[in-house]
Amino acid sequence: MTNIYHATPYDISAIGFYFKTYDEYIKKANSHRNAHGSPVEEYEIQFIDGENYKLFEALSINQANLKQWFEDFESLDGEDLIKALYLANDLHCSIDEVLGHMDDVCLFEGSALEYAEQFIEDTGMLDEMPENLRFYFDTEAFARDLIIGGDITEIEVNGVKYIAWGC
Repeated sequence: MTNIYHATPYDISAIGFYFKTYDEYIKKANSHRNAHGSPVEEYEIQFIDGENYKLFEALSINQANLKQWFEDFESLDGEDLIKALYLANDLHCSIDEVLGHMDDVCLFEGSALEYAEQFIEDTGMLDEMPENLRFYFDTEAFARDLIIGGDITEIEVNGVKYIAWGC
């Protein structure tokens, strides 16, 4: 699906325009005039329809970084999309920082409780505890503490839960 955007002029005597690509935006913006025949210079860029709306909003896409959106972010999907959303929304990274830190993010598909259970199993965390005491370990509280402590972040993308953390 092709994304559809709208360039809304700050000049109230001008009418905005729709576009789908950066080249189309540049072509229309360069020839755009207001009601008095003067060039229109500043726009609010709006996401109208398509994929990656959440990332568009999280990165605060505007006229100044629109080219970078089209070059680096518009077509992101899968794990890269989830990592970019995590970095922009939860760690408040700038658009440039997102690109530089995507390899530093690890993902787990599932809830915090599922992640905690897998973590306990993979690390053998409870193996040193006597077996009769293992039943008293509260995995739900452990998962909650991982979130509260900032060790992991639970995010949801398109109805699927993920756990994200720095590798």
